[in-house]
Amino acid sequence: MQIYQELETPNGTLRGFLHKPDNVDNYPLVIMFHGFTGHKGESHFLFVQLARYLCENNIASLRFDFLGSGDSDHDFSYMTFSKEVNEALMILDYAKLLPNVTEIIILGLSMGGAVATQVAKQRPQDIAKLVLWAPAGNMNQIILSREDQTNRLPNGNYILGGLEVSQAFAEDIVKQDLFTGVEVYQNPVLIQHDRNDQAVKLGVSEKYQSIYPN
Repeated sequence: MQIYQELETPNGTLRGFLHKPDNVDNYPLVIMFHGFTGHKGESHFLFVQLARYLCENNIASLRFDFLGSGDSDHDFSYMTFSKEVNEALMILDYAKLLPNVTEIIILGLSMGGAVATQVAKQRPQDIAKLVLWAPAGNMNQIILSREDQTNRLPNGNYILGGLEVSQAFAEDIVKQDLFTGVEVYQNPVLIQHDRNDQAVKLGVSEKYQSIYPN
């Protein structure tokens, strides 16, 4: 069963979907965090396909657009990394109130993976398992390298991949240390990464692998 969801936050409405199986009364729940310029469906409907597969195997899932992405409130230029972490924590709180959920698993893709590491760092007791797909722990380096290659708009923002990225996003992401302290999360972690990934190098996942104890 796929159910439309709205989550009201102090800064706007997050919109997404809850998928839950029909054949069992209780089930684990996977929260999916999309990547930079991504959305709740993700490229090639990746999150949609995963949600349906999980549902067929008696696992529920919850996927929202962060503010500034997809169907949620605001334009893309509203988004910063810190804002997404705060929204992700609100999504986690929302998920904890859902009935029939036996445990919560967090899955993050690319920058959503980096967001997931920070959520697990802040709330390790609430997350049974953590799944990272090409986690962009090098997001600050990626933005710094691309920022110099783009022309500034009159408002100080710039265009990246056809979308307006704010100076606030750039200033916020370069301050982030996305590795220090993440080892506080002691539960199982699964990291998956394409060796040919050109945006997020394999070495980033290898660094996370060396830090996480499980």
